[in-house]
Amino acid sequence: MAEEKRPELIPDDVKKVIRDTFLKQLKEPVLIEVYTKQGENDQYNEATVALTKTFSELSDKVTISFYTVGDDQAKKRNVLRSPTLLIAPDKYRIRYTGSPLGEEGRSFLVALMMASTGMSILTAPAMAKIAAIKDKRDIQVFVTPTCPYCPQQALAAMSAAIVNPAAISADVVEIFENQDLAEALGSLAVPQTFINGIFTGAGLQPEEIFVESLLTLKEPAYLSEEITPGEPVEKDLVIIGGGPAGLTAAIYAVRAGLNSILIEKSNLGGQVAITPVVENYPGFMRIGGKSLVDLIVQQAAQYADIHLGEAVKEIAHEGNRLQVKTNRALYIAKGVIVATGVDSKALNVPGERRLYGRGVSYCSTCDGYFFKDGKKVIVVGGGNTAAADALYLHNLGANVTLVHRRDSLRTEARLRESLDQSRIPVLWSSEVKEILGDKLVKSIKIQDMKTGAVKELPTDGVFVAIGYVPKNEIAKSLGLPLDEEGYIKADLNMRTSIPMVYAAGDITGGAKQIVVAVAQGSVAAMSAFEDITSPYWVAKEKELAKKV
Repeated sequence: MAEEKRPELIPDDVKKVIRDTFLKQLKEPVLIEVYTKQGENDQYNEATVALTKTFSELSDKVTISFYTVGDDQAKKRNVLRSPTLLIAPDKYRIRYTGSPLGEEGRSFLVALMMASTGMSILTAPAMAKIAAIKDKRDIQVFVTPTCPYCPQQALAAMSAAIVNPAAISADVVEIFENQDLAEALGSLAVPQTFINGIFTGAGLQPEEIFVESLLTLKEPAYLSEEITPGEPVEKDLVIIGGGPAGLTAAIYAVRAGLNSILIEKSNLGGQVAITPVVENYPGFMRIGGKSLVDLIVQQAAQYADIHLGEAVKEIAHEGNRLQVKTNRALYIAKGVIVATGVDSKALNVPGERRLYGRGVSYCSTCDGYFFKDGKKVIVVGGGNTAAADALYLHNLGANVTLVHRRDSLRTEARLRESLDQSRIPVLWSSEVKEILGDKLVKSIKIQDMKTGAVKELPTDGVFVAIGYVPKNEIAKSLGLPLDEEGYIKADLNMRTSIPMVYAAGDITGGAKQIVVAVAQGSVAAMSAFEDITSPYWVAKEKELAKKV
């Protein structure tokens, strides 16, 4: 019987895009050294070999050499794990410890381009600081294939290694394939960055934070106050926040003829980027949250100027204009849309903060992959997010238990049906009182809300999905009225109480749905256009003057 042909790792249409859009930009030849060892991560070894062979077939400037962990070449390069990839090893010290699959396939592709061209994703001021580093800096970035934030952090590390190859090395470590290494460093959340073995940051770091950590070998507590020299930049509209509301506002504003800029301090997509599956967005029966975000970003990027890694420090009124001061520039704007979104709400129990990134997580798509081989995890919550997280982790292969402080779920009927079918156990009327563990999460203490009894439950991970808190620092600095939960008050046209300041998306409270956010983003942009071209308050003032 003929052997069944395995499906291609990369479909033909995607290969064409990679070849025509990315690999055609290669300048100098790039050597990839692939190291594998039979019996160690065989599935990932095979995928790594197939991936690198595909890239070499798509471009004559990509060449591959294959070696075995333990041979003379591996000893020369200090390669101890399988699979390992080295990119341009005679010129740079860049490696992937683990297979660059999923989201990291993107970073691998960009890394090839950077190694071929000598370019980086960093700004000129950042590169100047990194180039001046004299002492050794060995960067490790821990990632998973499902983490939407990881590629950007990995690319920052590899960019540093390209800017200063004499002092800096970059190692992108996949945590599931290297569980012993991840556990030894207590790195169960991604992305996490270590420099010279010292923890320097969790999550995707803004460029200034990353550079500061390279210089100091510490996790910086705040962004630099430096402003890039130059004249203030005049804009019609500054949009703060790169979630669905902000991205949609950017599309509508530019199409209306407004000179606009979108500023996002961390990652595009907001909460949607870390949503495992979206099943209620019109036009898509089922789509990954990150995939949906990518489509929106691609469209927005065709219109708007998007600045990633730029954080707003201060907004002040200057006559009839608004001054928006960031860590990189000073903008003079006619209007501002605040679309800063929300953060995940914490349990605020003992052990939660200490064990964050060591088994405690607020992002199942980022960190769930580590637990896919049957490890025990607790999902805390009773809404749509908690149900979706529980199902996602269950489908990955984790041993999931849902803990909810009420006796019924507050989820969509379809999610309840899926939970019933999956047979995920639910601990009803139960509340997490403490998270226990030394270096890593080992158990939780939960209390029965009806009897008051407290028991300890062993677990490897705790995923918290109990709601959100508004990111309202900018709103507070502007003096915008907030509701009792801290959300910005806005009218049906997304106008706030301050003329030319608008709010859109999750920061306005109410139903936290993607369709609501994009609708509010479009309305806010249209209101801004109307007010910039014909301010509504001027007409009101004229009316009042006539009456007097």
